[in-house]
Amino acid sequence: MKRQFFYFFLASYFVSAVGSSAYATEKVILLGDDDYAPYSYVENGQFKGMYVELLHKASELLKPAYEVELKPRPWKRGLADLESGASFALFPPGFKKERTYISTYSVVLYTETVVLFCNPDVMAAPRKKFPDDFTGLTIGVNAGFLLSSRLIDAAKAGKITLSEAKGNEANIKKLAAKRIACYATDRGAAFYTTKKLQADPDLNNFKLQGEALELSGEETFIGYSVNNNPAYKADFIMKMNAAIETIKKNGSAAKIESSYLK
Repeated sequence: MKRQFFYFFLASYFVSAVGSSAYATEKVILLGDDDYAPYSYVENGQFKGMYVELLHKASELLKPAYEVELKPRPWKRGLADLESGASFALFPPGFKKERTYISTYSVVLYTETVVLFCNPDVMAAPRKKFPDDFTGLTIGVNAGFLLSSRLIDAAKAGKITLSEAKGNEANIKKLAAKRIACYATDRGAAFYTTKKLQADPDLNNFKLQGEALELSGEETFIGYSVNNNPAYKADFIMKMNAAIETIKKNGSAAKIESSYLK
């Protein structure tokens, strides 16, 4: 009788141990750009933005297997953490072959449209062909931002000069102060930031003028570090990809996008 009870106790313990292991929740941290409104940014101590909401929505579908936390990081620091392996993943990088420290990209989060905005006096002369019509101009870009190959090639050829600043607000202010001739950035981000800055007395009611031209369309992703490889990595990537596709198909993603960009 004692032996039977002993075997029953062992069996019960084994089932309990396996069950708790099978349903254990993995905590996963995804880093995101902290200064890229309206996509991901910190406001009043709160991490928010279109990508943040999209990934929160997708993460709900991963429970109880995964508990996902989204944390803001300055973009260059986020890339450095990804390269060193200090972080598991970062959003929203575009694909850049030089970033060999990214082992895997998620399915596409969104396609951003990179356009060129210029000061009205710069556009007084017809400028339709890039880069020839923009030769000698200084163009502002966001630090660490995935640049259009057209911009990179023009800068390498010495036709334009690129000037980096941290984030949209800094570059919009430089454009308003005419410290840069033009600003290359995502269309949605530029209009969102300009609208937000309307009350800033330093801008003197600056309004973003019409686009000079469209440079490129850039797909964005979650990038996963080649140097951070927990046992759950492949499973998480597969399930997160499926969750992102699900919220695209059921209309949730479109609603979130519309709330930020229209």
